[in-house]
Amino acid sequence: MGLAVILSFNASSARGQDYSGLYNAGRYEQALEKIDARLKEIYRTRVEDKRVPTGYITLRNTDRDIDLVKVFRDRKAKGFFIEENEELSTLHLYAARCNEKLDRHDYAVNHYYQCLRFRRIRYKRDDAVFYELSQIFKKTNKFKGYIDALETACTLNKEHYDYSLELGTALYRTSQKKKAIYHLKRYILSSEQTIDPSLYLMLGNLYEDTARYLETEKYYRNYLEKKPEDGFIHFALGHNAYKRTGNYNLAQKSLDAALRHLPEDRIVIRSKAHEYKGDMSYRDLEYDEAEKNYLEAVAYQDRVKADIENIKQELSKFDEKLDRLKAALIEKSDFDQYEEYEFLKDQRAKKELELVEMQKEYKKLNRGHVLWSLARINEKKEKYDDAIGYYRRVIAFDYKAGDARERIIKLQLKIKRGY
Repeated sequence: MGLAVILSFNASSARGQDYSGLYNAGRYEQALEKIDARLKEIYRTRVEDKRVPTGYITLRNTDRDIDLVKVFRDRKAKGFFIEENEELSTLHLYAARCNEKLDRHDYAVNHYYQCLRFRRIRYKRDDAVFYELSQIFKKTNKFKGYIDALETACTLNKEHYDYSLELGTALYRTSQKKKAIYHLKRYILSSEQTIDPSLYLMLGNLYEDTARYLETEKYYRNYLEKKPEDGFIHFALGHNAYKRTGNYNLAQKSLDAALRHLPEDRIVIRSKAHEYKGDMSYRDLEYDEAEKNYLEAVAYQDRVKADIENIKQELSKFDEKLDRLKAALIEKSDFDQYEEYEFLKDQRAKKELELVEMQKEYKKLNRGHVLWSLARINEKKEKYDDAIGYYRRVIAFDYKAGDARERIIKLQLKIKRGY
């Protein structure tokens, strides 16, 4: 290479290098102008020795201009990598960053890809490029691209545990539960940062979703060590221990803690906690303790039932008002009355939705089971009249109605005989 060519190249490089200063100063448009000018300069030089395809020569014969920069950039190459060229790679990298700052996401993605075509991918260097690329996909709601780029960044720098944190968190609500578990565990076990307790909770939930209940128990307990006043997770741990792992000691402790910390107005979950406690005491033949908890469960159930009845009464009142207003509007058009009519219709719809939700919650309370258990306890304690009363409530609730009728007949005979 001659001295003149070397001097020319060095001068061109120097002219192009100040784009990084403009970028760092937040002057992205100006930086991009410098970068584009240098890229065009390089590409035009490089295509001088390239043979232009016949198709393009035909176009020149029709007096249409050919963009040789585009010809070079869009040419097909074997494989993704073209060559090692630090200047071109860096120029495209900064062009990508400038376009990203200017919210030109498609241009940014294109330049990131061009950046990678002019450099051999290196461990602990190019993870930054893939991470920046992932954030553009995230911002533009391209979830697969986001995850793919982020996983590549993680592969290129396994010591950057924040990548695993972001991956685990991103995959948490997807069907890729096992992959989410892998990355969250990897972060928790390897990171030197203080672990956010919510990550233990996420892992516990993921293990529950994948039916690995002993691991669920482990991570709920880790979470509760940091957040001991979270009554909802105490209940979740108690439910898991009672229903899944059979750890009744843990279930009792967790449900007791849940009842201490849960708000009083969380009627459904408090009722279920007492129901589970009653079930465990019943199995251990501790009938007094079981009865006490079942009665607590019934008391909460009665509150829900009363709320349902109150809502039904409110709906009836809405219907009466709406009927009167509708009759008045048919007789005489009145804008104010029409506005009131529409407002009341909206309010009634909201109240009806509230009723539907409350009825769903009431079904979860397993009222028939609790009443049946109370009947059985009273029968075992030889309190036959009370047992019959509960069996009748079981029949009214249409739960094991045939069995309840048989028990009533037998108890009535016992009462009649006196033994």
